[in-house]
Amino acid sequence: MLGHWFQKIIQTFNGTLQSNLKRFPITLFFTIALTCYLCYFVSNHDENKKLNWIIGYYLSVGTLLSLTLHLWCEEMKRIIPKIAVQAGMHLLLILDAIYLYSYSYEKSFTEIGIAHGAGILAIGLSVFFLSFFKEKNDIPSWNFALSSITACMTANVIGCIMSGGICFLILSVHKLFDLSIDSTCYLYVAILCNVCLSMFLFLGLLPQKQEKHNTRPLQHSFLNGVIHYLFLPLTGGYLIVLYIYALRILINWELPIGWVSWLVITLMTGCIVIEFGLYPSRMAQQKRTDNLIARWLPLFVLPLLLLMTIGIIRRFNDYGVTINRLYLITLNIWCYFVCIILIIIKAKRISWIPISFSLVFLLTSVLPVNYASITRQIIQKEVNQTIIRQKPMLNLPLSQEQYNQWLKTFSPEQARQINEKFIYLYEWFGKESICQWIDEDVSLYMLRTEFEDKQENQSTVSYSGTIASEATISVPDGYQKLQSIHRYQIIDHKGQDKIIAVSLTQDNDTVYIDQQTIESLSQRKKGEMPPTQLNCNSSQKAFLLTSFSIEKTEENIEVSIDGYLFSK
Repeated sequence: MLGHWFQKIIQTFNGTLQSNLKRFPITLFFTIALTCYLCYFVSNHDENKKLNWIIGYYLSVGTLLSLTLHLWCEEMKRIIPKIAVQAGMHLLLILDAIYLYSYSYEKSFTEIGIAHGAGILAIGLSVFFLSFFKEKNDIPSWNFALSSITACMTANVIGCIMSGGICFLILSVHKLFDLSIDSTCYLYVAILCNVCLSMFLFLGLLPQKQEKHNTRPLQHSFLNGVIHYLFLPLTGGYLIVLYIYALRILINWELPIGWVSWLVITLMTGCIVIEFGLYPSRMAQQKRTDNLIARWLPLFVLPLLLLMTIGIIRRFNDYGVTINRLYLITLNIWCYFVCIILIIIKAKRISWIPISFSLVFLLTSVLPVNYASITRQIIQKEVNQTIIRQKPMLNLPLSQEQYNQWLKTFSPEQARQINEKFIYLYEWFGKESICQWIDEDVSLYMLRTEFEDKQENQSTVSYSGTIASEATISVPDGYQKLQSIHRYQIIDHKGQDKIIAVSLTQDNDTVYIDQQTIESLSQRKKGEMPPTQLNCNSSQKAFLLTSFSIEKTEENIEVSIDGYLFSK
C-alpha cells in the first residue's frame, strides 16, 4: 500500500515536471537560475552590490516575462513568430539589464525607477489579459485570472509550510543530536521551497487548453456574498459621506480640502472591485439588480470626481508641480474615462480597465518626456528664473554663506519656498540637478528647520550632525586607550555662552564645543560631517566627535553627543 502511494506521488511529480518543461521551458530555466543565484548570493557575500542587484532583477523579471510570453504564444499557431517574439523580448531585457548596470549611482534613479515600475506592472497584468484579446467577452480572462491568483496563493502557502516544516526538522536534529548546523542552511531551505518549489507548483496549477479558455461563468457564492453584503454597503457609506461633504462646501462656498482626493480614490477603487466581482454572476444569471448596480454605480461616482479635481488644482496653485500631483491628476482623468465608458457600454466588458491603467502609466513614465522629467524641468525653470533676476550680483555656485545671504533678500515665505524647491530637486533628482546654482556643502535641511521654527514662532535653535557610515576614524598620535562615549546633558543657558562644556565621565573629563564649530559641522549636506577632534580639560585626553544634536533655548541648552575619548 505504501509503495503504491509512493509510486503515485512519483508519477504525479514526473507528469507535472514533464508538462511544465513542455509548456514553460524558459520560465523553468529562469526559476532554476534564480534559485541557484540566490543560494550563491547567500554563500558568497560579493562586494559588487550593483552587479548582485542587476542579476537578481534580470532573473526575476525574466521569469515573469517568459511566463506571459509562453501564455501568449500558446494562442499562436506558427513557430517562427513565437521564436521571434520570445527572442526579441528577452534581448530587450538583456539590453535593459546592461543599461542599468552601466547607469551611474551618482545620477537620479527617479525617472528610471518609475519607468521600470510601470514596465513590470504592465508585464504582470499581461499574464491575465494578453491571451484573451480575441474573446467575445471577459469571462475567460476573468476565470483564468481568478484561477491563477488562487494557484499562486496555494503554491506559496504550500511552499511556506514545506519551508517551515523542513527548517523545524533541521532545528530538531540540531537540538536532539547536538549537531552543528550552519544558519545559512535555513536560508537555502527557504529559497528552495519558497522560490523553486512554489513556482513549480504554480506553473503546474495554471489552467491550460480548454480550461484556459473556459467560457462558462463560474459561480462563486462566497465572492457574491462579500460583494453584496460588505463591499456594496461600504461603498454606499463613502458615497453618502462625500455627497454630504459636497453639499456642505457648496452651501459654505468653499474649496474642498486635499484629503478628499484619498476618499474619492478609495471610492473609485471600490467601484472597480464591485464591477469585477459582479461580472461573472451578471453574465451567468442576468439579474436585473446586479445589472443596475454595475451600470449606475459609476454614474453616482462620476460627480464626486469633480471634488478630487478641484482639490488637486488647489494643491497645484498652492504648492506647485510635483511628480505625485501630476500622476494624481492623470489618475483623476482616467477615473472620469472609466466611469463614462462603463456607463456607455453598460459594463459589458471590464478587462480594459486594468489594461488602460497600465497603458496610461507606461505612456506617462517610459517615454523620454515623462512626468518625472517634466517636473524636473518646470522646477528648475522656476529656480532659474528666480536666480536670473539677480545673476549679475551672484557668484554661482553659491556657498553656504552666499546662499544664506541671498535668501535674506526675499520675504521669509518666499525664501522658504525657494529652499523647498532646492530640497525637492535634490531628493528626487540628485545633486546634479542643483549643482549649477549651489555648492555641494550647502545645508538645505538646516535652513528648513530654521524656517519651520520661525513659522511656529519658536526661539529654539537646533544643530545636528553625524559622520557618514563609511567614514574612517584614525587614532590620534600618542594616544593608547579609547573609550566609547554617549552623553546627554541639559546645561543652564542665558543666551550669551559661546562655548559649551560637556561632562564626559565621572573622572571630571570635560569636552569644549564652541559655537563656530557647531555651525560649521551643521552646515553639511544631510548632516554628514567628518570625525572632528575637540579639546578636553586635560592635555592627556582628546575627544573625537562622531555625532551630535544640540538645541538652544532662552533657558537652557540640550546636548546629546557621541564619540570616542582617547587617553595617553
